[in-house]
Amino acid sequence: MSDIKELNEWEKFCGSVMKMNEGELKSQINFECSTTRRKSYINRMHQRYAKLMTKRVGDELLNGGLL
Repeated sequence: MSDIKELNEWEKFCGSVMKMNEGELKSQINFECSTTRRKSYINRMHQRYAKLMTKRVGDELLNGGLL
């Protein structure tokens, strides 16, 4: 029973991470790092944050920006 509840919570968490923007993710990562420090949650949020940041920087470069 506990495993199912944890899986549902993880799936809900992953769904909410997909809806966050860079700023929201950064805030949530910092909050998690300063409170409960759940490694899997920090890793998942960081993966999403890095993906969004990479896309943003790539778009900026393609539109004539510089690093």
